[in-house]
Amino acid sequence: MKTRQLPEEYALVLQEVAEVGQEEVTMLEESLRFDHARLMHILQNLRHKGLITFSKGGYSDSWVQLSAKGRRLLTYLWPERGLQPSY
Repeated sequence: MKTRQLPEEYALVLQEVAEVGQEEVTMLEESLRFDHARLMHILQNLRHKGLITFSKGGYSDSWVQLSAKGRRLLTYLWPERGLQPSY
């Protein structure tokens, strides 16, 4: 797998979403204590990279979940977590 640096804030968002399975955007803001604009920037970048998906249209009041690519990345980065990638 081709690896690049993943900013710490991005990894935190991916970890949080992985722990819950899917997370509401407003809950991510609260649990990670990121301001709305910063979290939206991170989510847009993660979506662009194909690591997350959204359910319910748009970004606010949406649910975020890991994509198959996001699950594979977390399994690669933290194999001890035991995430099962879906291929």
